[in-house]
Amino acid sequence: MRRRGEAGRRRGPRGSSGDLATIVSGVASLTTAASRLTDGGAVRQTMVAMDEGALMVMAIGDGSLLGVHAVADCDMGAVGYQMGLFVGRAGHVLTPELRSELRGAMSARW
Repeated sequence: MRRRGEAGRRRGPRGSSGDLATIVSGVASLTTAASRLTDGGAVRQTMVAMDEGALMVMAIGDGSLLGVHAVADCDMGAVGYQMGLFVGRAGHVLTPELRSELRGAMSARW
């Protein structure tokens, strides 16, 4: 079933951010296993294209991942480019410790 926002655009994923994080981790694990099996080297980016959107996963560098859910009609090249810029600019700051601290702060708000 398609969910539409106010302007008729498709909204984000149905599940929680935790569910999406689990899926991103699973996709990354599968592609890493495929790369090892085929001697493909490090996986830098993975895209899952679907009828109603896409899921893009990019390695940050410390074992962390950036996952983005995008609508089907977006410019996938631009999304990938912006993800790369973000990882290049902020990836070194997004340590597991900082992410845990931010997650705790957000949990306290709700």
